[in-house]
Amino acid sequence: MKRVLKILKYIFIGLVSIYLIFIIGGLIIKNQGQSEIDEASIIRDGAKIATDKNGRKIEYFLYGSSDVNAPVIINMHGSGLDGTFEKAVNKSACKDLGVRGISISLPGVGNTDMKIGRSVIDWASEDLQAVLDAENVDTFMITGHSQGNPHAMAAAYHFKGRVAGLGLNAPLLPNDVTDEIGIAGALANESLKTTAQLDEIHNAYWFFGLYLYVDLFAPYSTTSTLVSMGKNVKNDTALVEMMRHTFGRSMIRGSAGNTWESALDVAYLWGFDPREINTKNIAVWHASDDTACPPEIGAWLAKYYKEKGAIVNFKNDNIGFNHMTFCSSHYRKAENSMIKVLLDGQNKE
Repeated sequence: MKRVLKILKYIFIGLVSIYLIFIIGGLIIKNQGQSEIDEASIIRDGAKIATDKNGRKIEYFLYGSSDVNAPVIINMHGSGLDGTFEKAVNKSACKDLGVRGISISLPGVGNTDMKIGRSVIDWASEDLQAVLDAENVDTFMITGHSQGNPHAMAAAYHFKGRVAGLGLNAPLLPNDVTDEIGIAGALANESLKTTAQLDEIHNAYWFFGLYLYVDLFAPYSTTSTLVSMGKNVKNDTALVEMMRHTFGRSMIRGSAGNTWESALDVAYLWGFDPREINTKNIAVWHASDDTACPPEIGAWLAKYYKEKGAIVNFKNDNIGFNHMTFCSSHYRKAENSMIKVLLDGQNKE
């Protein structure tokens, strides 16, 4: 019995020590915040910087046509990635279709300044507005992938008639809407901490845990997770390399920004109702094997917007790519891309 108690004592001491390491490490990361903008990465990756009305710096990328009169599309990335991913996925299609492409790194990732406790709806009037002003853009189309969807929808909600096309790739919905319509929410929607909770000392372990996963072991751990979700993802070597690059680059100013972005109120409490969007040209693509964002969400959105009178292009393909289906090589080709669908949709209105 004494030996058992002694072992239990050592186990307890070990667990407490690990907990304290996570708390102390997390507090250090949280208090350090972001490092300065990485000028070398801006030059290397051809990024540009816009400044919003509050003085925050927003990183973005240009690709495709350089004709100032060409149609414009904004492509927004998902959680843990940065603007280089959407640039890599869409640049060939934009070039072939004569479209000006713009991808923007969300707050706290890449070289974009973080904003603690932000609302998704504020992103449209702050970050996106700053980029539109910098590039003299009036009317535009916008797409989102995964967590990029709330931002694409926020743009459509905020800018209304200026949005000529809305593309939703593996979409999700805010918790209040999924609760109301009785559809399961996206991955981890019930386990995340709110911004206020993340700011509490005893929850500082969250910062250290995400640091280990998305920073210290990036880009391998995060890339491996997405590759393992779809049986055919590993065969698209270009896509895997795009993921490796973006997961590594998104942390160049540290992991604190990405941790604040994981807050429940940022990810799932958007500050607007996407059902009030009145865009008439919409694409909703949601793979039937998606395990990160339930495909029932995409089907519901397609039906809802169609009943509101929108021209909706809906796809629920299953090619063994899971959450990354519509980023795969087939859909990166101009003729199969969401960009072409939205361009064609403008002509049908």
